[in-house]
Amino acid sequence: MRITISQRGGFAGGAPIQLADVDTARLPDAARAAIERRVQSLGSGPRDRAVGSDLLEYEIVVESDQGRRVVTWTDDGGPSAAPVRDLIAEVQQVR
Repeated sequence: MRITISQRGGFAGGAPIQLADVDTARLPDAARAAIERRVQSLGSGPRDRAVGSDLLEYEIVVESDQGRRVVTWTDDGGPSAAPVRDLIAEVQQVR
């Protein structure tokens, strides 16, 4: 599974910033399993998208044997964005 996470928005706005690009097949078994579980917990993204020009937006691209999936999250600082923040933290630990 290949996972690419990009961030855009915030006060500065500007072009998207790539936060992570990870191929889980190259990770130790425990790290791979943990990250793949987090990806599965994202589902199709949040039901309601937060609105605000200064909010961070994350795009998660997941490529696997099942195809390509793109999930977009807007981080309003609340608990609804916790799954994507947790995924980002986990992926950045293994880079």
